[in-house]
Amino acid sequence: MPPPSGLTKQYLRYVPGPVFGVVGSPRANVVFVDSRTRTRGVNTLKHVAVPACEDVYVWDTRKSEKVSVLRGAKTEVSVIAANPDSQHIAVGYNDGPIRVFDVETSELIVTFSGHRSEVTTLCYDRLGVRLVSGGKDTDVILWDVVNECGIYRLKGHKGVITTAIFMNKRPILVTTSKDSFVKFWDLETQHCFKTLVGHRAEVWGGVLSADESLLVTGSMDMELRVWRLKYLDEDEVTPLTPADGPSQSKQQKISEVL
Repeated sequence: MPPPSGLTKQYLRYVPGPVFGVVGSPRANVVFVDSRTRTRGVNTLKHVAVPACEDVYVWDTRKSEKVSVLRGAKTEVSVIAANPDSQHIAVGYNDGPIRVFDVETSELIVTFSGHRSEVTTLCYDRLGVRLVSGGKDTDVILWDVVNECGIYRLKGHKGVITTAIFMNKRPILVTTSKDSFVKFWDLETQHCFKTLVGHRAEVWGGVLSADESLLVTGSMDMELRVWRLKYLDEDEVTPLTPADGPSQSKQQKISEVL
């Protein structure tokens, strides 16, 4: 029986409409993409990929024009990474998937599903055939971009993964996390062989020097720590202090487990 008149009220249903006028959104990073055109035989940094809500816009920085749009799903972009030759862009999203796009055609190549929550970091190896991802679920996953499949999952961190870096000279992956630890992973044995515990708060990022002899990490404790990496006959990893030089009390040996 229908309810008595006057006891119910009809409400209009509001649904989100189209988004317009977006240049970029602040939730993810910005990546330069090398132009396919050459100027005097040299590639120029002409295009830039920026997050735009659930999509990625590729802008021409010289003409101030939008070149292409990499269409996402319904969730916001959280991180972007370009492979070394800038032919592909990997895009991570808030709900966990990773989509790889062709920059030239804007076509979706493959979707990787492995994280249970937001993807927080992405990085290609120097050949562009492997992709590493880290997320809020504390997992680190290696992906085979050529065969379009997952390789393996690395577990060990207890906080959000903030950085994952391939080393070019050795089969080693370096990861940082909000659990305050920096970990070194042997990619051949899938084993964490070294953990640096110098920071007292969340580690927000890390970067390797060009020759991979130094690792710089920054954290919420307002410190940047510089670690000297030595292998085999040079068997310590030492945090450097600006005034006193190498701190002998914090030497960490890694040659024994390589």
